[in-house]
Amino acid sequence: MLLFFLFGQPHAAPTDRYEEITGEHDDFEVIEREWKESAGEIPPLPDDGAWSEVRLDSLPKNQRAFLDMSTLSVSKKDFVVRYWLLVRSNAGGYVATYEGLRCATKEYVVYAYGHPKRKPVVRKVKMPKWKDYGRMKRSGYRVELARDVFCTGETPRQPRQIEQALRGLFESHNPFDNWANDD
Repeated sequence: MLLFFLFGQPHAAPTDRYEEITGEHDDFEVIEREWKESAGEIPPLPDDGAWSEVRLDSLPKNQRAFLDMSTLSVSKKDFVVRYWLLVRSNAGGYVATYEGLRCATKEYVVYAYGHPKRKPVVRKVKMPKWKDYGRMKRSGYRVELARDVFCTGETPRQPRQIEQALRGLFESHNPFDNWANDD
């Protein structure tokens, strides 16, 4: 009886939808493209009234974070979320950075720094480098930004979804939405 159980069972039903429809059981080749960053211009530093507050628990209690929604973009070519981020302390300290964030690799890059009272107002980083935001203690707020605002897993949200996330509204993501049941 045990031998029948181990060896006498017919093959299990296909679990892959493609296999089920076509009857083909061959593995398919996955072609991975090398990621290439899209070039872009750095937008000007936003005015004081343009910032939208982002509630981040990982920032110290005396600091607040803000995003500029008018310069926020999600590239369809390299899937990078780009944004102006402002972190301001209650004492008046001010740091504004124009950054990019890759959900798929959990990395960020700072393209420029901005301060309205300095000349030039926006200073570009000469050689921006991608860094892992999960390993740096001081960038815990980037982990929170990625997890709660910018990303759904390894996929960046669209600007409309990011605006909703800032207001505390989240759109659920079903990775099987594109599958059709042909039965």
